[in-house]
This record gives sequence, structure tokens and C-alpha cells, in this order.
Amino acid sequence: MNPLRLITVGTDFSPPAATALGWAAELALAHKASLLLVHAYTKDDHGLSEDEVRVCLAGLAACEMERGISTQVQLLKGATAEVVAKSARESGSDLLVIGSRGKNMLSRIFMGSVADSTLKLATTPTLVVHPSDAVRPVSFKNLLVGADFSPEADRAAEFAVRIAAPFENAEVSLMHSTQVAGPFVGVEVPAVPIVEAGESDAVARAGLSERTKKLSSTGVRVQGLTCPGSAVEVLLDVAEDRNSDVIVVGKTAATGMSKLLLGSVATDLVHRSTRPVLIVR
Repeated sequence: MNPLRLITVGTDFSPPAATALGWAAELALAHKASLLLVHAYTKDDHGLSEDEVRVCLAGLAACEMERGISTQVQLLKGATAEVVAKSARESGSDLLVIGSRGKNMLSRIFMGSVADSTLKLATTPTLVVHPSDAVRPVSFKNLLVGADFSPEADRAAEFAVRIAAPFENAEVSLMHSTQVAGPFVGVEVPAVPIVEAGESDAVARAGLSERTKKLSSTGVRVQGLTCPGSAVEVLLDVAEDRNSDVIVVGKTAATGMSKLLLGSVATDLVHRSTRPVLIVR
């Protein structure tokens, strides 16, 4: 697998941004990648002048360069989400890393969030870290991937293997939720599965076997797991039980109303997870 070459990090000098930089730097060291630190400047930027912001960026870059990481900075004017997503795309970055402030769901609905807005705009694989990740050991050895056998999920699994490749004894687990959908249930209509559970399990095992065999050829240990339940609940529970370092999911490009609503598995995970979530398109 080709190693990462360039990682973009959005920074506003806040504690969540510092956490994001910490996770990005460890990944850059492992992959021998470069960092690009991006800041979106406004006149109300922490009460700092543009020159003072440049000094802050230069200080962050100097710290990373002392660790042996080639680091560049960009100071651009505009809305944070637009600036960061565009910079990652135009620089050809392999990965974008951002921090989430961990707002509750109600505040996200009425006020929005920079993380949510960035995820809607970004076309680059995006790692979102949370406030709790500041005290979590930085590690990419134990990755849990949502596997629904879609092209997006397959790309997510491939990217997870690429992320894990430089780490000794790394393991990527493909997690498929086997909840069986049922038809509309009226007052007197019993809830009956559309397919038999055994049939669903057999399809899942076959799909996982095919993908684990293909991905294991890269040299990274890959295993397939199945568990009944909804995708979000299963991924959250299994990540907790297995102490996964990062949850990885695929996401389709947003269109129409999906640009406005926060109902996807990816965004639900970002809101509810207490560990980093990597979203791959």
C-alpha cells in the first residue's frame, strides 16, 4: 500500500485543534508524510492581528519540524469549513484531520458546527477527533471499519489498511451489522423479516471472506466480524468492547436534502463516538 504523503490539519489554535494536530503528527511520523497546517482568518480571530496569527502558525510548524516532520502553513481568509476543505482538496492531501468541539445534538441542530460543515464539503478522507481523544493514547493499530459491501465501504476498508500498514501488529476489523429489515407494520400486521436471518448471515460471511482475503494480501492482518443491530449502534458497541483506536466508515457524496440533514451513519458516528472517526468517500 502506498504510504500517506501529505496530511492537512485545520487549526484555530483551540484545544480540539491541538488534539487533531497531535493525532495527525503521529500518523505523519509513521508514514514519513508532510503536514500542512491551515488556518481560516477573520477579523474577529481571537483578537489577534493577521501578523500575530502568522506567528502562531509558524510556532506550531516549528514544533513539528523539530520532531522531523516537514511542515508548511497556510493562512487563508474565508469560512473555516470552506477554507479547510478546499485547501485539502487543492493540495492533493491524502488525509484531512480536524477537531470537534463535542457540542450536544441540540446545539448542532440550531447552531451548526464547523466539523459538520467541513464533512459536507470535504472530498478528502477526513479524520475527526473529539475532546476525549486528548487523553486517549494516539494509536492506529486497531481499526474498526463499517462494512456494508458498498463501494464506499470497500474504499473505506482499503484506506484503513493503508493507514495501518506502517504499524507493527496492526489489525483491521471489518464489521458488518446483520440487522434484518422488516416491512411496514400496521395495527394488525405482524413484524416478519423480509429474508431469513440464516440467509442474511450467509451472505454477510461470504462478503466478509472475499474482502478479508483480498485485503490481507497487503500484509496487514484483516478479520471479518458480524453482529446483529443497527450499523451505528453496532460500531459504537464493538469499538468500545474491542477498544478500537479509530472507527472508519465510507460516505456517499451528499446531494439534495442529504446536504442539509445529519442522518447518515458517518455523521451520527461523529456526533456520538468518544473516539476518532475516519470518513472516506
